[in-house]
Amino acid sequence: MRSLPASANSSLELPPVTAADLAAGAIVAVATAFLAWAVVRSVGSMTAALLLLLAGSSIVAIQVRSWMRATRQPVRRLVACADGSLWLHTAGQAPCRATLGVGTRLLGPSVFLDLLADSNLAGKRFRTWLTPLDVPRLAIRRWSVVLPRSGRVTGS
Repeated sequence: MRSLPASANSSLELPPVTAADLAAGAIVAVATAFLAWAVVRSVGSMTAALLLLLAGSSIVAIQVRSWMRATRQPVRRLVACADGSLWLHTAGQAPCRATLGVGTRLLGPSVFLDLLADSNLAGKRFRTWLTPLDVPRLAIRRWSVVLPRSGRVTGS
């Protein structure tokens, strides 16, 4: 594998919904069904089971609505420049400088990004967990080298 020259920028397209997001939704749905089943078996209260199902279903519905809203947002791309700076490009907007938050981690073959865009006055962070199911394994490997040059990163 040839390495890129030091002056080359590294770019990573950030998916709107990741495999980790989908897994979290599935876990909530399965946990809700299991809890409702366990309540019916142990206590026999259908009212409690229905309340649990209603609560769990509303959490899943909120998450699905969040995913739908995320898929309608413009595509985001993270670019690491040779000087170590990070830029967040959003389609239809000017690129903005980004800094790595304290939550950025390299987790085995995946990376958790905790980004703060400098143009975001509200201080809202952009967080996403990228796994080999979301982006190619080679891209994650490349970014495991690029990210430490761009700021504070903790590995596992």
